[in-house]
Amino acid sequence: MAVTRRVYIFSAFLLSVLSVLLILVAISSDSWVASTATAEVQNRDSTIRYGLFRGELGLHNLITPTFNTLFMTCIPELNSCAVSCKTEANARNAEVRALAQGYRPTPACVSVTDVDTSDPLETPPVISFALYVCLLVFVFLQLAFALVAAALAIVNATKNPTEPVFGLPGCLWTNLATAVLGIITLLLFGIYWATSGLKDHLAVSYIALGLFVPGPALGYSYWLLICSVFCNLSNVGLIQLRAYLLERDPPPPEIKVDNHPSDGTIFIY
Repeated sequence: MAVTRRVYIFSAFLLSVLSVLLILVAISSDSWVASTATAEVQNRDSTIRYGLFRGELGLHNLITPTFNTLFMTCIPELNSCAVSCKTEANARNAEVRALAQGYRPTPACVSVTDVDTSDPLETPPVISFALYVCLLVFVFLQLAFALVAAALAIVNATKNPTEPVFGLPGCLWTNLATAVLGIITLLLFGIYWATSGLKDHLAVSYIALGLFVPGPALGYSYWLLICSVFCNLSNVGLIQLRAYLLERDPPPPEIKVDNHPSDGTIFIY
């Protein structure tokens, strides 16, 4: 009986599912950026963390700490995004617009935004809207390919598709594409983080206006994508290893009917 080594394909399916889960957590969680925020007068360091859509600002400058939701807010015509804790959408838009123009908005987490135009900031403390859109495109493409890779893996673990696109070649290339998209996402945000000044101002008014000194770092949401990339690269290795082992295995023995006497005896193989 031929050895199929389907355990390798099933292992690839499990890793594909893990990759999908990691990408989903990275997209939905709020820790792409994580930072402490230090001021001279406060009980302990405040905290800032946010993801692709939302985050949290924990202020400890009073006896009772306050926690406010941060919203990623973009002004496409100014190619600018920033995070704001304002409670109203119009106030958040006004705050980000002011930051994009280099002005000083009030950072308080209230429903209105006042803007001081008399002392402009040296550099607009914002995130590039174009980069933000590219980041979303690549990470959602990565998720889509990861889902396809998982589906193809379970199909190949249970059946033998005849079309190459649905077979192991398709499974191999979707895993490779998922890994490449993940690497692009990691490089895109990592390089921007290191070179754009984002780690200095965090695109947060409290930091940009100098009210707090940041202790910035990339959060766990970002590092989860590295784990997902390793899952997909491991799948590529498993599929290639299976192909190598199948080629190395001796072929199944051939039964030659001609060697048996033709006396009418029925042989069952």
